Amino acid sequence: MKRLDGKVAIVTGAGQGLGIAIVETLAREGAKVVGTGRTFEKVENAMGELSEKYGYDLLAMHQDVADQADWEKVIETTVSKYGKVDIIVNNAAIMSNSNVMTCSPDEFLNVYKTNCLAVMLSIQSAVPVMEKNGGGSIVNIASIGGLVSGDADGGDGPYSASKGGIRSLTKHAAYQLCGKNIRVNSIHPGGIFTPMLRNVFDATPALWDRVKITCPLPPHISDPSDIANGVLYLAGDESRCVTGIELVIDCGYMMQ
Repeated sequence: MKRLDGKVAIVTGAGQGLGIAIVETLAREGAKVVGTGRTFEKVENAMGELSEKYGYDLLAMHQDVADQADWEKVIETTVSKYGKVDIIVNNAAIMSNSNVMTCSPDEFLNVYKTNCLAVMLSIQSAVPVMEKNGGGSIVNIASIGGLVSGDADGGDGPYSASKGGIRSLTKHAAYQLCGKNIRVNSIHPGGIFTPMLRNVFDATPALWDRVKITCPLPPHISDPSDIANGVLYLAGDESRCVTGIELVIDCGYMMQ
């Protein structure tokens, strides 16, 4: 028996990078997964490749996570196809590349809507359905940039603020929903070794020297699968006594 047999999950930002890794990890452990994204073609292609290669039961949907109507549609479609929702993984996120002195109000609000408001909308939309199941798990992908600054946030003020907002909102929701047997936790990754980041490091080898100091635990930068494995733990029944936590996956950055 697989760890998520019988579970139904929704993963946002599922068209690339970490989102694909999360979908694949949950599906490999038996979950039926609805992957969503703002660019439907990317999500559709990603879900299609995984389904064709492994035979997973996946559904691709377009979604603007900052739109309440889109959340209601995703939840309704998931319940119509699979009968329930057990797991929500709020992974979709954007950055501004602006610090507190250079970002505009519109930039700040745009990032905050996608990264933090979306988490609230997911909770409001999913909880009534999860209650009917007798419980559920909501996993919010935050960042060490929501805990500290410096290298952790890359100098992006709106991004850090939004991820800090996720941290606080997660704790609030965990307290409010524990009586309904709905667990809410956040994951705070450090750097994730995507192909784009690998190219940056290959082009500037001196970055390896710095990251070995800031993130001393080999491999120094996490793979998407490392974060996805954290999601798997928090999504499943193995973590049934865990709610309101901040799971840091950062190769040792935060211990210093």
